[in-house]
Amino acid sequence: MNNFKIIANWKMNGSKEEVKSWINFFKDNVEHKNHSDCFFCPPACYLNNANEIISSYNLKLNLGSQDLDPDSDNPSTGGINGKMLKDLGCDYVLIGHSERRSLFSEDEEVLLKKLTSAVKHELKVIYCVGETKEQKERGLATEAIKIQLKILKGLPVDLISVAYEPVWSIGQGITPSLDSIDEMHQIIKDELKSILNTEENIAISYGGSVSVDNAASISLLNSVDGLLIGGASLNPESFSKVVNNITIQD
Repeated sequence: MNNFKIIANWKMNGSKEEVKSWINFFKDNVEHKNHSDCFFCPPACYLNNANEIISSYNLKLNLGSQDLDPDSDNPSTGGINGKMLKDLGCDYVLIGHSERRSLFSEDEEVLLKKLTSAVKHELKVIYCVGETKEQKERGLATEAIKIQLKILKGLPVDLISVAYEPVWSIGQGITPSLDSIDEMHQIIKDELKSILNTEENIAISYGGSVSVDNAASISLLNSVDGLLIGGASLNPESFSKVVNNITIQD
């Protein structure tokens, strides 16, 4: 799969039994050589359970958290920081998902603290950016995304990747045209080279109503380095089918 990332973001779904069944199906239906290109992000309460099952099977499936809290000198009831996530077997963390930005009012100041915490504990970050429907209609999509990317300045290149998720597409069953996805991914890649002062191409994954039906065509775009899959990742058969379809095309 040439390091093409396929990320399952379960959001607030699942149970211990569903985690076990999902990993078992994945183990039996996805070729082992492709496991290291796949990422599993269940709710935080199931991370330890998932880690134990993944380890027991000696899978290369990567474990990631959907969020983390910044390191703080003050007690934070219900919080979970980078050190704790590493202890639970996580190597990756999602930061800046649109639902966290909108439902929890996470602005760039909060997100920078989270990014700093992740980097401090050597967690690899999948940083989410995307425009709202209003920003899209007003022609401000590119400007909005560039603002969201600015806080990555100074962070280590080897720990950063980005997921582009047009907010108006998430969970709506609609996706931008392939040309639009390709164009925005290239804009993000160019902006990251400037912000991070590097000539390296930072990996950019696409998210936003990704399904079995559209995953393969999106993955063929040169600017797309991965897929961040929400609802469609809950079904292990659907997720495995996405992985296998993309593998066949490589």
